[in-house]
Amino acid sequence: MRRRRRYRRPVRGRAFLLLFLFLLILFAVLFDSQIRPVMESVTENEAKIKSVSMINSIVLKEVGDNAVSYENLVNVSRDAEGNVLSITADMVRMNQLKAKIITDVQNQLGSDTDFAVGVPLGTLVGGDLFHGRGPDIHLKLTLSGNVTAEFKSSFESAGINQTRHQIYLDVSAGIYSFLPGFNTTTNVNTNVLVAETVIVGSVPSVVANLK
Repeated sequence: MRRRRRYRRPVRGRAFLLLFLFLLILFAVLFDSQIRPVMESVTENEAKIKSVSMINSIVLKEVGDNAVSYENLVNVSRDAEGNVLSITADMVRMNQLKAKIITDVQNQLGSDTDFAVGVPLGTLVGGDLFHGRGPDIHLKLTLSGNVTAEFKSSFESAGINQTRHQIYLDVSAGIYSFLPGFNTTTNVNTNVLVAETVIVGSVPSVVANLK
């Protein structure tokens, strides 16, 4: 009887070891095929939502704090009869505003970019049956990125002999999202209306300094 116990223990230990290795490999395969793609998709979506909200808030804050208006960004010159001769942009003021916004967004990305994302366990596992079910798995997401911005201009008819002129700030960012084990890159673009007016009279076909 003692001999049988002596020989069974190593066999049982090897069986547990093989089972553990099998489960470990199964988890690795499941992670790569199911969990990782879902985590990357969630990370990309949350990064886009977070960064677009951040950019819009900063642009609107700067526009409000600096009392930015159409009149202090654009000069419309007319002749004696009131006809529009030219529309020119104050590029110095616009570039200052653009540089300040880029700096603020970059600083915000560097200081306040850690946040938690809750993903149901069933969503991570995959499949329609389990989607949205189970306890939330909290993922800590960290953002960083490079920011560029350009002013864009839009002209559209606003009635008889009237033209609506809108100035947007087009902000683009390459957002790098970091999670333990992998990271994703998300290209984010958002347009924020900075100023607008309705110009009465015909608008020149060539508008200086405005795209």
